[in-house]
Amino acid sequence: DRMRVRPYNPEPLELVATALWPIPPGASAAVLHEDHVLGPTPETYMLGPGEGNVHELFALEDCAFFDVVVPPYDAAQGRACTYYALMNGGMASGHPPILVPSDAGDFGTEELRYAGPRFEPPAAFLGGAAQEDQRW
Repeated sequence: DRMRVRPYNPEPLELVATALWPIPPGASAAVLHEDHVLGPTPETYMLGPGEGNVHELFALEDCAFFDVVVPPYDAAQGRACTYYALMNGGMASGHPPILVPSDAGDFGTEELRYAGPRFEPPAAFLGGAAQEDQRW
């Protein structure tokens, strides 16, 4: 009944690339935002677009999670869902892990219309701007 969440902040790569290991296009440094264990009691956990939005989920015990994406993914509106592989950037040499664009593997999602109470994320999650999309 416990799950570990490790959100990362993607940061520009600077001096990480070496002649021995070229950095793939679209890669970024992965700066750990926090390391949090949820459960065993039910909890609400929120990630925003500005910090910790690239995240790993680990089932520490049998568990399930319900993911509400607000606003929904929409590539035409610039809100595509992107998957990454986390690669070791050479922590022993002081380099951070690296986020490399990847495919979703065997992971999938199903889009359903949210029919629960209206959800209004804190302004900080919207970058301080009012959100016009009333579907959520």
